Amino acid sequence: FSAINTKALKAKVVTPEFKDYKNGNLKVISFFAKKARGLMVRYIIDNNCETSADLKKFNSEGYAFDENLSSENNLIFTR
Repeated sequence: FSAINTKALKAKVVTPEFKDYKNGNLKVISFFAKKARGLMVRYIIDNNCETSADLKKFNSEGYAFDENLSSENNLIFTR
């Protein structure tokens, strides 16, 4: 993603993060996060998502949107 100059884009950039509870703490586990990103892409295509509000409805493989951990441009999904 670092290859893209987000400041040059004329669009809002929203970054999803997928975190798992492990030993009582939330962690990004790269193997599962990569799979979840692929699932989200499929969700976006199948549901014609156009807004960040649409992304917040994503719920797959146990991941669900966590409003308390998220910010406007960083959507956190936990399981």
